[in-house]
Formats: sequence, structure tokens, C-alpha cells
Amino acid sequence: MKRWLLFAVPCFCLFVSLGALSAIWLPNTRPFSTLNSEQQATLAKLRSGENRLDHSMNILVLGTDVVASRESTKTGFRAATHSLDGRSDTILLAHLDPANNKINVLSIPRDSRFTIEGVGKRKANEANQRGGILLAAPTISQNLNDVPIDRYVRINTLGVIDLVTAVGGVRVYLPKAIKYSDDSQHLYINIAQGWQTLGGLDAQKFMRFRHDELGDIGRVQRQQQVIKALAQKVASPDVLTRLPQIVDVLKANIDTDLSLEDLLSLAQFGLRVNPDKDLQLVMLPGRFSRPGEFNASYWLPTEHRIPGLINQYFAWGDPQTDRTELRPSQIRIVLQNCSGDPTALQAARKFLKKQGFTNLGTLRDQIDPIWHTEIVAQQGEKAPAELVQQELGLGDIKVEATGNILSDVTVKIGKDWAATKPRV
Repeated sequence: MKRWLLFAVPCFCLFVSLGALSAIWLPNTRPFSTLNSEQQATLAKLRSGENRLDHSMNILVLGTDVVASRESTKTGFRAATHSLDGRSDTILLAHLDPANNKINVLSIPRDSRFTIEGVGKRKANEANQRGGILLAAPTISQNLNDVPIDRYVRINTLGVIDLVTAVGGVRVYLPKAIKYSDDSQHLYINIAQGWQTLGGLDAQKFMRFRHDELGDIGRVQRQQQVIKALAQKVASPDVLTRLPQIVDVLKANIDTDLSLEDLLSLAQFGLRVNPDKDLQLVMLPGRFSRPGEFNASYWLPTEHRIPGLINQYFAWGDPQTDRTELRPSQIRIVLQNCSGDPTALQAARKFLKKQGFTNLGTLRDQIDPIWHTEIVAQQGEKAPAELVQQELGLGDIKVEATGNILSDVTVKIGKDWAATKPRV
């Protein structure tokens, strides 16, 4: 990696890891004594504001799976290496929109059934292993309505561990404890239910876990949780004191074709982005393959929805405007009581049904309450979430794929609803 990337790459990779550039606060800081003259010169350029992102950019982010060492221990265990040649177990396509100060991120399940040129229909994560970024990038582009990919970043699993450690860990919520043991991989996961601050190794285990009813889609949801948590964590000036460690981490684990000018532009753009409001996370729509449908299990993309999704979040292709009037009865809503009030869910259900929302499901109550109701646009469509918000009269809309996968909107009922719920 080129020497001038030693300072600039951390800035970008914190954004990639997602949303971090929005909190680097560089205009108000002085160079660290630990930075060399070249790094301090880069910092000065970031302060100057000379490099502003004046056009949208699409960046492919691949998190590669463990590649084991060729040499084994006496017990037969082969340790993980820093190789980037493995399957891409995390596949993200990020769209930077400076005109609207937005970052849109599409999560692509690793098991998505994609066409890989010269190979055929395979899981999307195989492309990097078979041909590196030169095959992975066109594979993603061609299967997503030929959306252009301007730049790429690859980071290996050891880099994820070290990066989360370098920023001081991330705080995430587990609706239930997760446990898993695999002696062959020396992989042991045991994380308790509730809010947890995860260090690098546990964060990596949290994202790798897929042994629940949602399989790979559950892993995508956990990846999005870590993305949000990391964005919030680095929205603190405290991260600046950790930049020297982050530099070392990224030198060893990152592969990118971003130029210095790109990185400076990204840093300046990031300063204008609020990760809580301007970071939108969507997932490639689809369904699980049925047993016996193929010789392997797949996530089967809903192909007719891809052009509209790519146009909406990546401004690419012909707009697919649905002029059909949105009716409350058509919206699939799943409710979850996160208020601590045992009567809140039933009150919300009755209220929404009275407003015409008849397609209603429920989830088990969340043990740990939240203050503000969250309205999750699970399928990436904000209009249904906005209609629900309008009727409830409260709630923060979140464009994420962290709700119920069979819903259009997942409503996490908070204490604010419990305190104001109407009589119905």
C-alpha cells in the first residue's frame, strides 16, 4: 500500500465501517505528535477544505472470510491469515450522495444466487474467491441492474477484529443470547442477552453467527447493527486519540483502489453527514430457497424489485414509479412491545386496526425497553413507514433491514407510545 495512505485510509475505512467519516472532527484538531510529516501534511489538506466531493460515488465493500494458514499445529488446527482471497462474507454497496448529504448502503446476503461470468449461477460470495476484485466487482454490478461501481475496499476478518478493538468496541442489543461451538474452527460464541459492549473478537463472532432461524439473513441484520453502532461510536472526538492504532490496523488488512484525492474528498463529505439521520441501510429483497429447490441453499433476489431499489438508493436506471395509491390494508406491519408496559402492544394493535391497517403481526416483547418508538422501513420503502408514523403521531423512521423480514414495516413500540396511547 502506498505510504500516503497511512493516514488517509483510516479516515475512509472508519466511514466504510460505516459512517465514521462523519465524526472525525478534523477541522478543530491539531496534528498528533505521533504522526510523521507526511501524515501531518495530509491532515492539513483535510482541514483546508480544498477537496470536496462534488459528485456521487458508489463504493463496493467486501469483508472476506477466514483464509486458514497452510501450516497446521500438532492438533491439526490452521490459524487464520491476513489473506483477502477468501469468500466475501460481507458484501456492501455504499452510495455517497453529496447533493443530499446521504450515505445509502445496500447489504447483499452472501448466499444471494448471482450469475458469475464464466462460472454460472453461484453464491455471490464465491466471486472474490474465484477471481478477486476483478471478478467480484463486475459480478455485483451486473446482477444489480448494471449499477456502476467506482471504487472498492476489501478488509479481512482479522482486520474487523482489530478495527473494532482500535475504536474501543461497539455497543449492540441482543434480543436473546447467542451460543455456538465449532471445535474444527476453534470458534466459540457465547454472548448474553441485552445491551452489550463488544470488543473486536466478540463483535466479529456476533457478525459471523448464523445458527438461528434466519441463517444468513440474521447475519446481515447483525452486520447492520454493528455498522450503526460503529457509526455512533466514532461520532465522538475521542476516536481521534485512537488514530495511530487504527493506522496500524488498516495497513495490515485493507486493499483499496481509492486515491489520495478520493480519500480527502470522502473525509470532507463525511464531516457533513449525521450517521443517525443520513445513513440508510437496506437489504437486497428476496426469499430463502426451499428445501430441494437447488443443490445448495440460496437467497433468491426478487429480480423485479431490483431496478426500483437501485434507482431509489443509487440513482441509477429508469425510475420505477408505482402510481398505485398506498392503502393501509396492504402494508404488512409487525409490532413489537419495547415499552415495558404490558398493555401497549394490544392498544397499538387496536388503534392501527381502527385506522385500516389490518395486516398486523406481532413479535415477542423486548425485555429491555426503549424510550422512543422506532418505525423500521424493512423493505427500504419509506412511504409505508411514513403512513404508519402519520397515524401513530410519533416514532422515528429508520431505513434498515433490522426488523421482521416478512414485514414492510416493523414498529418497535417505545415508552412514548405507552405514555400517550389513546383509548380504543
